[in-house]
Amino acid sequence: MKRLFRQGSRKHFAAGALLLASVIAVAGPGKAAAGTCPANRISTVDGCATRSAVASELTGIIKQNLNQVRLQAVIARVDIAGHRILRRGFGESQEGVPATPAMNFRIGSMTIPALTTLVYQLRQRGRLKLSDPVSRWLPNLFRASEVTVRNLMNNSSGYYDWIQNNPAFQDEVLADPFRIWSGKELLDTALARGSACDPGACFSYAHTNFLILARIVRRILPQKNLVTLLNRRVLRPSGISMNFSRLAPIPPPALSAFATDRGIFEESTGWSPSWGLGNGMLATTSIDNVSRIATGVLTGSTLSSWARKDLVKRYAPGLEPTPDRVYFAQGIIMVNGWRRQNPFFNGYMGNVAWFPSRRIAISLVGTKGQSTTAPDGTNVTDAILGDMAGYLTPANSPAL
Repeated sequence: MKRLFRQGSRKHFAAGALLLASVIAVAGPGKAAAGTCPANRISTVDGCATRSAVASELTGIIKQNLNQVRLQAVIARVDIAGHRILRRGFGESQEGVPATPAMNFRIGSMTIPALTTLVYQLRQRGRLKLSDPVSRWLPNLFRASEVTVRNLMNNSSGYYDWIQNNPAFQDEVLADPFRIWSGKELLDTALARGSACDPGACFSYAHTNFLILARIVRRILPQKNLVTLLNRRVLRPSGISMNFSRLAPIPPPALSAFATDRGIFEESTGWSPSWGLGNGMLATTSIDNVSRIATGVLTGSTLSSWARKDLVKRYAPGLEPTPDRVYFAQGIIMVNGWRRQNPFFNGYMGNVAWFPSRRIAISLVGTKGQSTTAPDGTNVTDAILGDMAGYLTPANSPAL
């Protein structure tokens, strides 16, 4: 199945999260519609199946994709209706070191929904309105009086990213992948590029939005540390444990990453993550915690009923041919009923996805190997997620 998506001008060095481009239709409803299977069976494209049979099918999907493009490793977890169906590592972290579910990795844009959740909580406490202009806190910022908090949350501010479609900055990062970038350097680079459109007029993915959003949170609660707030109010209530740092070390055991961004195959595990989302939003964790992001953060479990609904509502322009079903909501990519984030960051590719009507959570991370045949910049876990969804929810493809 052909899967299309658009990235930065240098495709193999896109960003913390890939841009939406198109949705790929899959076959119609399978033999058993959701909700028609007995409690101990799972609805699939082939009918009602046992949990062990589903686990076997999902394992085969991963192995087929891994072997087809010769990935170095994949770690996966799948939960359905509160039951863990699959939790397993495939391939090797490094030669002779098997990949395991206990390993930590960089999760890139998977932290974005945690930040937007925190913003909703501030709204619930009357500390801000989503219609407030950015100028309320950052009056000297470019176009601050025109851009709202909600524009930042759904990438409709018009701000450009500092790295996507910016070869000059990409070259700087690759020239010294261990350099620690400050938030000011990243923001100045992005704002110097002007605007992609007037606020609200287009969808333009940019990490810039979330760096500014984090700064607004700090202005509202200057006595509080952003990481402390995220942990206390969003992550710990969902049982999520993460390590936040703009520095390179990953807590052991670490899944090793590799890249060819500089023209050679080399390990990128120790590259600086500081260019990603700005200081305070860079995290590492394990596949179990990513699964809890799906079941805890993407569900809006710490939010009021109104906020849970608004979290996934479309305000930014959607994408053709089905803009109501494929769009970027408030920190979450919405695709045909699936909620997801799909980071590609310093050699790590991943997906976290939640299908609420069936309570399906899919969590994936992958790394490329020296013989990987997938084109640079291709997030192969997109294909794995698409194939899994084609099996579990055939009428609702989450493919980009």
